[in-house]
Parts: sequence; structure tokens; C-alpha cells
Amino acid sequence: MRVIIIGCTPLAKKVINLVENIATIVGVINLHPSLGVMKSNYDTLSDFNSRRPKDFLMTKDINDDDTCEWIKKRKCDMIIQCGWSQIFNKRIINTPKLFCIGFHPSPLPIGRGAAVLNWKMIKNDGSKSIDWGNSMFIMDEKTDTGDILDFEPIIIQERDDIKTCFFKVDKSSIKMLKRTLPKIESKSFKKTKQKKLKATRFYKRKPSDGLFHFNWNAGKILNYIRALTSPYPGAFFIWESFDNHSIIVWKASLGKVNSTPFDIPGMILRIEDGKGIQVLVGDNETIWIEFVSDENGLECWADEWAREEFFSVGDII
Repeated sequence: MRVIIIGCTPLAKKVINLVENIATIVGVINLHPSLGVMKSNYDTLSDFNSRRPKDFLMTKDINDDDTCEWIKKRKCDMIIQCGWSQIFNKRIINTPKLFCIGFHPSPLPIGRGAAVLNWKMIKNDGSKSIDWGNSMFIMDEKTDTGDILDFEPIIIQERDDIKTCFFKVDKSSIKMLKRTLPKIESKSFKKTKQKKLKATRFYKRKPSDGLFHFNWNAGKILNYIRALTSPYPGAFFIWESFDNHSIIVWKASLGKVNSTPFDIPGMILRIEDGKGIQVLVGDNETIWIEFVSDENGLECWADEWAREEFFSVGDII
């Protein structure tokens, strides 16, 4: 099969490495770096570009005339899209001899839309693990609505953050391609229609969606932090006593329940070298803030930040 791969994330690199061994890659399209810098999970795919520059294209718009013509000239049987946020128009969808394949990190039709893994972790109801999954589907002109070709279950564990979740999605995507590409070539694959009545949707995140408050319970705060840590912009709180600066928390963990029920959420209970800052939160719980970006945007251990700012037990952050 003649395959074009369209992607701009680490998954695209893994897909290239797999497909080169089982099909013929006739082109790879990546997002132009001027737009890629605004993506949290961008990969330049420089390895493929350096080996096969004539088969590599950077584009700002997957649907513009030049890009569509570049794709058309390669006479591909299939397009594999992985980690691309622009919606394909009808010209792109109809170009391959067979179809365009897409991946979506949810058990479609549940969880259509944007920032799916982030929102799923944030909205966790408190259970220690989440039964979830990754879907491989045939793309159409709408988003995440096409027939399902394959599905691989994923469990989002309490120890996972957004980075390890993406590792699981990437691994499951490769598993599905290994299973399904030979079936497509032999015409033995099956398609399953999505059940529209079961569809749910997540929506694009805004920067303000990363704000958390210390009067929330510990589980909710920790979900925000692990769902928005690197490579995403991070969950943050507002340091009101220092000109309302935003302090990003990259890493935190659950602390022991506070024995004094009359303190104020956001109060520092302990500062421990090598561990961080223990802070009171809602429901009389505590968390350990371990790694932050300070008011100047500089990353550092939370206990070092506390010492530099001359914090004391009893201060409110």
C-alpha cells in the first residue's frame, strides 16, 4: 500500500517507524514550526526529513491548494493522520484510493472533541483508575464521527500524568496499526458504525481552565496538576499576596489529613527540605507541592522556592 502520514506529534514518528516496515510511505506532512511552537506535544519529525526531504512537506494549512496538490500527486492508497488538530476538508478525505485513518484517545463515540485526556483526568470522580481507550476510525468531514476500524483499551491509573497517558495512547495506536493494516491490505477488515445516541464531547481548553483553588479537595487539585503538567502549560494558583502572580505547580502528592480543623485553605503546614511544601486544602485535607514555576516563570523545587521567599509555617499562599 502507498501511504501518506500526516502528523506533528511523537506518535507520528512512531507511526513512520512502523509503517516503513510494512507498507510504502510516499509522503509525510508536518505542521510548520511557526504553528508547531503553539502545540504542547509538537515533534518536527526531523529524522524522516533528513533522510527523505523530497517526500516531506511542512504546511500551515492542511487544506490549502498547494498541500492538496502535493497529496494528490503521490497517488496514495491511504492517509494515516496522527496528532493533527486541523479538520480535513472533503478534498483531502476523498484523495486516497481507500480512506483516511485517524486516532482518537477515547472509546468513541464517547469522548469526541478536544483535550480529551486532559478533561478525562480532570473530571475523574475520585476512582483510582479509569477504564478508557483509544479508537482507530475512518475519517469523514465531521470530527470523530467515522466508522470504527479498531479499538484498544487503556487504563488511566492513579500514578499516571498526562505525559504517561500519551505514552499509553501511542503504544495502543501502534498495536492497532499492526493488527489492522494487514487486514486492510487483504480486504478482510471490518467497520463498525458509531452509535450517535451514546456520543459525548469534550471542548477545547482555555488558559483559564488551568486555575485551581486551595479550597477544593485534594483529589480534585491533584487531578488538575497531573492532567496539565508538562508538556502542557501546567495547573496554577494565584499568589494573591504577591501581586496576584500565577504559580504553576508541575508536581504534587497527597498529604496526611490535617488534625486542626480551623485553619485556612492555602495555609503552609510544613516546609521540608527535599520534599516540598505541605499545604492545607479543602475538606481538611493536605497536599505536598513538590515542583513549581515561580513568579518569574523559573522552574524549581517547591521547598527551595519557599526558602527563597522566606515562607514560614502559617503563611497563606
